[in-house]
Amino acid sequence: MMNKFQKMMSGTLAGCLMASALMMSAGAANVQTTVISKAGVQAAAQTAAQVRTAVKTNPQSADIYAEGIPAAFPSEDGKTVYTALSYNGSTYMPLRTVGRWMGKNISWDGASRTVFLSGTTEKSYPCADDDAYHKEGVKYVGATGTATLDKGVKVLVDGKQQTFKNQKGVTIYPLFYQNSIYLPLRNIGELTGMDVTWYSAKAENDVNAIFLRMPLSDSKRAEMETYATNLMKQLLDMRTDTQKIKNCASAVKNGGYTDYVVTDKATAMAALDSIKRKAQTIRSGMTEQENPIRYYNSSLMNELDFLIDNADAVMDRVKNGRVVLGSSNPDTSVVDQTAVMFGADNTMLDCERMVRMLRQNMDRLF
Repeated sequence: MMNKFQKMMSGTLAGCLMASALMMSAGAANVQTTVISKAGVQAAAQTAAQVRTAVKTNPQSADIYAEGIPAAFPSEDGKTVYTALSYNGSTYMPLRTVGRWMGKNISWDGASRTVFLSGTTEKSYPCADDDAYHKEGVKYVGATGTATLDKGVKVLVDGKQQTFKNQKGVTIYPLFYQNSIYLPLRNIGELTGMDVTWYSAKAENDVNAIFLRMPLSDSKRAEMETYATNLMKQLLDMRTDTQKIKNCASAVKNGGYTDYVVTDKATAMAALDSIKRKAQTIRSGMTEQENPIRYYNSSLMNELDFLIDNADAVMDRVKNGRVVLGSSNPDTSVVDQTAVMFGADNTMLDCERMVRMLRQNMDRLF
């Protein structure tokens, strides 16, 4: 026989069980079970495949110049250097360098697959000639292989979503390659406010090039072009002497190898003296320049300083010693590398690049 407390608990328990049963019944009535058919799974997979596609890429063979600087695409710590990609007629560059060129902070939201370029940082143009990218231990990532073209990735610049199009007006999309995001170079240049021009090689030893530079006023461009073309005329005159240096060398057997030794010493010394005097004249008329010719103008100044500073020492070695300008010997130490510079076309090449930064559609100058 149950006491009062047991009866009360029994009634309460029964009520709870009944309420629970009612709640479960009501819940069951509101829960809908969705069964995904095999066709539905296949459709979802097909949609994903349409958004992300494996594509074959190649390295971009053209030289790339941003504001007159030969472009490099390093990682943030500089220990890895990437290569621009070429896919379906468009050139792509790594996102990290995009941020540097645009002066924007970079962030990536994996959940929404969104790239954010926002805020303001100091613009920079990593240079391919920087010694830091040629040190032992720096990893170079090639561009031949398979990348993933992802139509689902959104790119927002200061909150505004971007749509990228190629020269034909066809929409193109970001790529994923070697754990990095790549964006179309032409569009990035235009977003940065740069003019983007393709230069096609016109000679056997010429190379294709892509030039990106901020617009110049007609007067500023004309001023820079006058400066650069006047330099070119002077350098072409100096080049007659650099050619003589090459012609002063003769093939001389040295054991199992062939050395190319300066044998016409009188002609070589006269040419070296002339190079020094002309280099001094050219250098004295040079001034610091702005982008896009600043980088190669500075390089040219350094090369002329090198010729001026080393001419006397090379003349002394020609007069009193044996100067080798080239050799089949794999030991490069047998070659007088300083003397070689007096017969090289480095100054001409740098000046030609300066003019191209301005014209961007020219034939070879020499």
